[in-house]
Amino acid sequence: MLKYISVVVPEEIDRELRFACADQAVTKSRLVRKLIEEYLDDWRKHFEGNVEMLEKESVDD
Repeated sequence: MLKYISVVVPEEIDRELRFACADQAVTKSRLVRKLIEEYLDDWRKHFEGNVEMLEKESVDD
């Protein structure tokens, strides 16, 4: 199930986003969704790494 979000961006970002979408032949929604997914994947890896470090520190104590 997909959810809708609204994002307010400056005109310059919207312009660049439109150019990027045209260059890649994708919709704004698809490109923004892809970028959010990539960001969250990176965040998740960082977050999981921090949790593992904390767990290791508590075992070492």
